[in-house]
Amino acid sequence: MTSNASDLPPAALCLDMDGTLVDTERLWDIAVFELAEYMGRPLDDATRERTLGNSLQGFFEILGEYTGRTIEGAEFDRLAHRLNTRVTELMRTDMRWRPGAEELLTEIAETGTTVALVTNTTADVARVPLEFIDRTRFDVVVTGCMVPNGKPAPDPYLLACERLGVSPASTVAVEDSVTGATAAVTAGCRVLYVPSTEGQPDVPGAHTHPTLEGVGLSALHTLTSGTPVGVAVGESGA
Repeated sequence: MTSNASDLPPAALCLDMDGTLVDTERLWDIAVFELAEYMGRPLDDATRERTLGNSLQGFFEILGEYTGRTIEGAEFDRLAHRLNTRVTELMRTDMRWRPGAEELLTEIAETGTTVALVTNTTADVARVPLEFIDRTRFDVVVTGCMVPNGKPAPDPYLLACERLGVSPASTVAVEDSVTGATAAVTAGCRVLYVPSTEGQPDVPGAHTHPTLEGVGLSALHTLTSGTPVGVAVGESGA
């Protein structure tokens, strides 16, 4: 009898950044709401929730649909620059850890656990939180400009696992958004989904937990073992 991958300790970890390790979604909120106002239609909460964790392309597709305009070419570049400049400015003045994130990273370093950071944020913006977190904590960093398709596509996680030299099935991913958790599940990772905002639905194939506070490596293994949400018993690990 063989064990399912979900019964074994993870070979590596893949961690999201915004909303998972650092409390930056509230800063993105400010920048995103300001941008929508600038574009002529104040953003509602439901649409903002849809944009959580998205790539720039995905974000502007949703925002374009919401504002009734096609955002591409020079306008895409102009609005992306405006958004990224504003959120970078906010990050430089008010960066904070998410509960439990710093402690988890400390344990990862102490045990020599293989770990990647996997974010949809572009490299120029990610530089600021990575200075706060410390880039050297990670064996691999995958940013939004390194793959053809960002989350919710599996590409960022597949690239991270390839560069770490591990299979997705032997990897635990930690995410805070439906977009990110969907990407990790689709890639074949075991997923701990810790929503950073209230009201987000469960993600089929992911294990939902309210916080990273008090969650160490042993708990990560325990919390992502067994059958996740929306998967029938007998299908897990297939």
